[in-house]
Amino acid sequence: MYRSLQCCLALLMLWVSTCLVGCIDDDHLLTYKVTGKVVFPDGSPLKGGWIILESPKEGLAARGVIDADGTFQVGTYSQSDGAVAGKQLVAITPATPDGYDPDRGVAPPTIHQRLMHMDTSGLEIEVKPGGENHIKITVERPDR
Repeated sequence: MYRSLQCCLALLMLWVSTCLVGCIDDDHLLTYKVTGKVVFPDGSPLKGGWIILESPKEGLAARGVIDADGTFQVGTYSQSDGAVAGKQLVAITPATPDGYDPDRGVAPPTIHQRLMHMDTSGLEIEVKPGGENHIKITVERPDR
């Protein structure tokens, strides 16, 4: 009986290890926690929106929601797993202003239009491996 119990445990361990290996995705690169805040030059926060980081080297994007207080955290493979190490191009998309009626057309921008596209934003950050990366991004208001 003892021998059959050992055999069953060995088979169970083999099955569990096979399942675990099957769940690991070797295509995922290491990511590092990235949090931060988006603010205007006067220090007031961008109240809501989205941030996208893109690694030109790896071709991977990390995304995050900008909260009402301007804070964010990004994720590449999951909601908050971070971004790959290295240079990241940045684009910001502000939320639609509170109380704006979409039937009236396009909402007036709350940040400068060039910041909404990676190729024109001029925003870059460096994600460092190990530890946390806490960044502050300053955005300009639109030209009036």
